[in-house]
Amino acid sequence: MTTVSVLMCVRNVEKYIGNCIKSILEQGFTDFEVIIVDDLSNDRTQSIIEKFNDKRIKYFRNKKWLGISKNRNLGMKYAKGQFVFFTDGDCVVSKNWIAEGLRFLKNPDCAGVEGKIYYVSKNYRPTFSDHTYESKPGGFMTGNIAYKRSIVENIGGFDERYSYHEDKDLALRILQIGKIEFNPAMIVFVQKQTLTPEDLVKQAQIIKNKVYLFKRFRDKDVASWRIVDPRSLMKLLCPAFVFASLFLNKFETKDDYKLLPFTYVKVILERLYLWRECAKERVILI
Repeated sequence: MTTVSVLMCVRNVEKYIGNCIKSILEQGFTDFEVIIVDDLSNDRTQSIIEKFNDKRIKYFRNKKWLGISKNRNLGMKYAKGQFVFFTDGDCVVSKNWIAEGLRFLKNPDCAGVEGKIYYVSKNYRPTFSDHTYESKPGGFMTGNIAYKRSIVENIGGFDERYSYHEDKDLALRILQIGKIEFNPAMIVFVQKQTLTPEDLVKQAQIIKNKVYLFKRFRDKDVASWRIVDPRSLMKLLCPAFVFASLFLNKFETKDDYKLLPFTYVKVILERLYLWRECAKERVILI
């Protein structure tokens, strides 16, 4: 029986997937399989993956687009390992990534282990247009987390309503029956990415998933006094706060300045998505 399944759900990651796979194959621990589920990439993702000549890589391409939560559940069905390590196609894992995760997971009381995510490097200072990933203990991001497969299966896998935050929902349900440890030595680096105005506006939809989290868990990270993302709300009520980004963030390139005016478009759309979902779910959030 395979000890570890490394599970990645990918879509259009041709710029990053080669470095990602290479870092996984270079692990000191070797008893693993790499499950890659491709949700209909229309770039060179598939051809880059197929160039790797390693039997541990198992590539599956969906016949129709499923979305992230259904994709992760499908990947769980393909996985054969006792432990499932999650990362993303735009990440690079540290050489002892699997070994550090197993060091915790082999404890009978440990249901899962969460690692540390760095954007580009430990000392990198992003500019305004960088697509950074926030990483802190308790974020439970699938860019760097591992679970005992039996536990994920026993609670029914990922909730397929989610288009984002499905990883946190899963973790909060697992915490109701077991422990998720944090290991800062289990490290993943996200490769550099630049946000376009279109990317930024699309991100506005993410907020609606917080309604599900709040309704199920009353998660304090989602809303304090029922206010979701107070900074975003302040920008909506007082557009001048948008320009505070010029002082709070690093601006160096045309991409940085080009993105700024679309920040206000994003905060408007965020509230519309949030309140529409609140109406559907009968939840009051501001």
